[in-house]
Amino acid sequence: MKSVISILLVLAAVTLCLFGCSNVPKEPATTTVENHSYVNPYGETVAAPQNAEKHDKVQYLETVNDIEFVMSSYYVYNNCVAKIKDFSLEYVMLNVDPIAGLASVEIMGKSLGEDYMKIGYTAYDKNGTVIRETHLQASLDGAGKGDIVEKCVFELPEETVKVVFHDYVEK
Repeated sequence: MKSVISILLVLAAVTLCLFGCSNVPKEPATTTVENHSYVNPYGETVAAPQNAEKHDKVQYLETVNDIEFVMSSYYVYNNCVAKIKDFSLEYVMLNVDPIAGLASVEIMGKSLGEDYMKIGYTAYDKNGTVIRETHLQASLDGAGKGDIVEKCVFELPEETVKVVFHDYVEK
């Protein structure tokens, strides 16, 4: 009986050691600022020329809009670690939040039992007011260390001028 208890205690200790290992890098994350643009095909309306047809009385001019992104070298969520490799922005008029982003997320460390890696982001308008605070998520299903999860969607309101990505914490 003592040997069974000893074996169980050893197995429990080994299991705790394995689960207690941290995937978080020892060095602190570094921060960078990047500017990205998107094209709004309906950005500005102008009156059509006098000789235009009745149905062509309004014309749309596309505008190029810049957004400042504050990025970290890695993000942590429930002992999972990842970084945003790159992303693209697109204007999608039919969305509630018309600026759609697609991010590629590289998995740097994965915790057992986690289905998603979440990265928080906060969007600000020109006055510095928070207009969106949520997260993007990368599916960890079949993904491991070094894998890149493509097409992680995030959406932004049209009045966004700055986005800060950060570690996501459940509220």
